[in-house]
Amino acid sequence: MPMIAMIDRLLALFFPETCYGCQTAGTALCPACIGHIPLALPIENQGHAIALFDYGHPLVRQAVWELKYHRKSSAMKALVQHGTETLHAFVQDFSKKGQHIVLVPIPQYRTKTFSRGFNQSALIARWLQSVIPDTVVQSLLAKTRSTIPQAHTKSRQQRLRNQYHAMCIKNDQTLDPHTLYIIIDDVITTGGTVNEASRALRAAGARHIGAIAVAHGYADKSALTFRIS
Repeated sequence: MPMIAMIDRLLALFFPETCYGCQTAGTALCPACIGHIPLALPIENQGHAIALFDYGHPLVRQAVWELKYHRKSSAMKALVQHGTETLHAFVQDFSKKGQHIVLVPIPQYRTKTFSRGFNQSALIARWLQSVIPDTVVQSLLAKTRSTIPQAHTKSRQQRLRNQYHAMCIKNDQTLDPHTLYIIIDDVITTGGTVNEASRALRAAGARHIGAIAVAHGYADKSALTFRIS
C-alpha cells in the first residue's frame, strides 16, 4: 500500500473526516460542495490541455495544500473522481482509435521528493489511470535542477527563466512518435511547467502531447503561452 494511502486510512480511523465546505461527516469534500466549485476556464488557445476546477476557489486551494503539505489526499482524490467523465471524454476526443496513451507526471527535483515523501503529480496520474481505460503511467521526465514554485514568481520573464531547460527525458530514451503522451499536474497556473515538460518530450521524439490538471488559475492571462499539441 502506498505510504500516503496508509496515512489517509490511519487519519480516517482516528480522526474521522468532515467536509471542508459544509462539515458533513465522512468525506473531505462532499459531492454537494464540489458541485458548487466553479469549473476551470478553458485554457486559452489550446484545445489539448484541460483542467477541472478554478484554482482560485478556497476549497480547491485547500485540497491542493492538504495534499502537498499535510499528505492528506482525500479531497484531491474526490475532485479527480468528480471529474472522471469530463477527463475520460477529453482523452477519447483527443486520442486516435487504438493509440497507445501514456500519462506522464510532472517530475520533482530529488530533494523535494525526499522531503515531501511523494510526488503529487504521480499520485494523481495513478488515480487517473484507474478511471480512464487503456492508459498507463510512465515517469519519463526528470528534473535537472531545483526550481521555485511557479506561483512564487512575479513576472512572465521570471517564470520562463525558472523553468528553462529544467527537465529532461530519463536515460536519454527515444519516445514513440505515434503514442499520445498526456502530462499530468495538480495545478496549471501560467503554463510554464507544462511547456517545459512538453519541450522535453518533443526533444525525445514525442509528437502527440496533451495535458491534464486538477485545477487551473492564474493572475496574468497574457502569461499563458502553451505550445503543446
